[in-house]
Amino acid sequence: MSLERQRLLWVIVFLVVVLSAFIVPFTPIMTNLAKFYGAFLFWSIFALVVIAFLGIITARWKDDRDER
Repeated sequence: MSLERQRLLWVIVFLVVVLSAFIVPFTPIMTNLAKFYGAFLFWSIFALVVIAFLGIITARWKDDRDER
């Protein structure tokens, strides 16, 4: 996969994750909960997903000068 396609893939993935942060808390599933457990679970999973994605991206990080 080319670098441009990988970048596009990661941009799409992060857009989906960020949009889910705005959309999911206002869905009927989350608004009908009497307690905050559902929201806490969502934000915990959201944080772990973002941390995992950032870990994957930074693990593959290379400086262009290293290839020369």
